[in-house]
Amino acid sequence: MFKTFARAIRRTVMSALIGLSMVSAWHLTAMAQTSPQIAQGSYDEATIQSFVKAAREVVALRKKYEPQLQATETKEAAQTLVDEARALMNEAIEREGFTVDEYTAIAKTAQADPTLRARVEAMVQAPQ
Repeated sequence: MFKTFARAIRRTVMSALIGLSMVSAWHLTAMAQTSPQIAQGSYDEATIQSFVKAAREVVALRKKYEPQLQATETKEAAQTLVDEARALMNEAIEREGFTVDEYTAIAKTAQADPTLRARVEAMVQAPQ
């Protein structure tokens, strides 16, 4: 019985980790359907710099919370951590002047547009 419980907790934690890793991706489909003008827009250097700064914070938070999630023993504890991390990620995004939808639109555009992706990657690799 304990092994079954432990497996269930591991599955919950892994699901939470996947959810945490993709927190900004949850909005991509809705963003593409509701605001195609944002998803297809071009972005100036300041916007890309702000996006990269927000993305760095989101990645740092994900890295911080993943080990904590792996150590949780209950579904409730895992959900609490996911909610906490999501809130902090949203704050980081909003602190840079974006809504979560705008942030995810830029991420989606960068995935689809090689020129924008190269600009973002260059900024990510540049020293801070």
